[in-house]
Amino acid sequence: MEIKDIKAIYKFLRETDIVEFEIEGADGKLRLKRGVAAGVAQPVFQAPAAALAPAPAPKSANEIKKEEAERAKAENIKIVTSPMVGTYYRSASPEAQPFVEIGSVVKSGQTLCIIEAMKLMNEVECEYNGKVVQILVDNGQPVEYGEPLFHIEVSR
Repeated sequence: MEIKDIKAIYKFLRETDIVEFEIEGADGKLRLKRGVAAGVAQPVFQAPAAALAPAPAPKSANEIKKEEAERAKAENIKIVTSPMVGTYYRSASPEAQPFVEIGSVVKSGQTLCIIEAMKLMNEVECEYNGKVVQILVDNGQPVEYGEPLFHIEVSR
């Protein structure tokens, strides 16, 4: 395993909540463990007698999201993203039915969810006619601007 691969893995771990990570390939074994007091990953590398091709680095969360977005485009699926930072709610109140479920047929302008920001409830409306194929956020979860919320299969 080359040092650039180790550095890439180390950088990835610093950006996540992962405490311990271990990868083993034909060319060696890499174990990173975040220190309790310092909060820093400490690399431990054991090289084998014969080094072969390096193992591929694990994919970051951003790379995975980009791949999902590309796959969605190919399947005629549109992604509805959060228009603001706030808290995602599936319904108008805890007792009310969710605005949409997986499999719900939606029309342009229909409310999909609510994002609460600074005590204001903001409705997120669908821009497409189609069907909800995936809900990507849990009720009550904080969301960031531009974070994917729904996959909508667009009607042709």
